[in-house]
Amino acid sequence: MFQLFDEVARFSHPLTGLIKQIGRGDECDIIVADDTSVSRNHARLDRDGDDWVLVDLGSTNGTFVNGKRISEAKLSAGDVVEIGDRKMRFISIAVSERDVQKRTTNVSVRQAQLKGGRSRDPTSVFSRMKTALRGDEGKDDPEKGESS
Repeated sequence: MFQLFDEVARFSHPLTGLIKQIGRGDECDIIVADDTSVSRNHARLDRDGDDWVLVDLGSTNGTFVNGKRISEAKLSAGDVVEIGDRKMRFISIAVSERDVQKRTTNVSVRQAQLKGGRSRDPTSVFSRMKTALRGDEGKDDPEKGESS
């Protein structure tokens, strides 16, 4: 995971999602409101697999990477993106195992309620599904009274 670290404002912009719009406009994901040399919709960051590509959107004053004006550039860790008077460093964010665990969905297992209101161990529901998918239905099924 990457971020743009604004070296002037000392603020981090985590890059999540597929597209990040940069500019003065309220509709932008990264807003640089106090810099009149930044266009309303100045530049865009596009996700391309594991890479991020910076695209200038026809801004008046241009978009720069490591001091060179670009129309489009693939970013590498450590690159300095200049938009107006802002310098933002493209850096990697270390994602800890704990952060990954926080984002995972907690699944709770409940006992399935069968016809007649009786409950059954939830693992047997999965076993019966697996058996049905294999085509072994009826074999070893205590409800049907058959066993092998």
